[in-house]
Amino acid sequence: MRIRLPILVLFIILLLFSFVQTTPCFGRYLVKNSSSLLAKNEEPPETKEDLKPGPIPAVEEYEREKLAKLKRNIGRRFLTVPTLNPATFYESPDDLERKLRVRSEKETFVIQEVVQNRSGMMTFYRVKFDSGEVGYLGADGNNLEIEIKKGSLISLTKNVSPPKKSLSQSKALASQAVELVKNHPTLTESAAGGKRSVEVRMIEEKARSFPNLRWRYEAKEIGRNKYRVTQYGSEGGGPPLIRTWIVDLSTDEVNPENLAAKEMYR
Repeated sequence: MRIRLPILVLFIILLLFSFVQTTPCFGRYLVKNSSSLLAKNEEPPETKEDLKPGPIPAVEEYEREKLAKLKRNIGRRFLTVPTLNPATFYESPDDLERKLRVRSEKETFVIQEVVQNRSGMMTFYRVKFDSGEVGYLGADGNNLEIEIKKGSLISLTKNVSPPKKSLSQSKALASQAVELVKNHPTLTESAAGGKRSVEVRMIEEKARSFPNLRWRYEAKEIGRNKYRVTQYGSEGGGPPLIRTWIVDLSTDEVNPENLAAKEMYR
């Protein structure tokens, strides 16, 4: 009986070994699964930074424009007026329970800067009264304009319109915007490794494919130091191909606007 037991164990081991040898798919399955499990274990876990969504460009642009609009009020002077609903000033932008008491019913103040609370969710004007006190006036939701309309604040700063540009200045700025578009680099030239400007691309198209191609540029002011430059191109009597760019002369930034202009950069 003692001799039969080792023989039986040896027989089972040989049987299992022969089963693995005759069924290679089973062996490969075990190796494949063990390898995949090992690979999964070696993959670094996703962190919160990986899952965190990035900033939305449209929201960023809106916040920049909003902040720029609020900053235009820096330096303006106002007078508080006694009404049933006077304007509310705070001692701190982070504690709206602490309201600032204006010493007299009528007091003048000047807007010094635009600030946000610690959470970044609310915006305020930091103001300084003639008495020397410093307070904070809500800036969100056009609050300043609302206070002026309801009569709790009176603006003491005259709205001075910017001086009009002379005809020669306007022409010079428009010409500057056109030159920025003409010299703006587009596609990379694979042979030389450099970039070809908008104007060079037009000249090459005329020499290579469209001998009757004609084009001209036109610049129109659309904002402070901003121009829309339009290129009209045609080869014959058909409708012209129109490309447009937005040019910011304060930064020399050129951005293609319509699809036809963007095609030059692809």
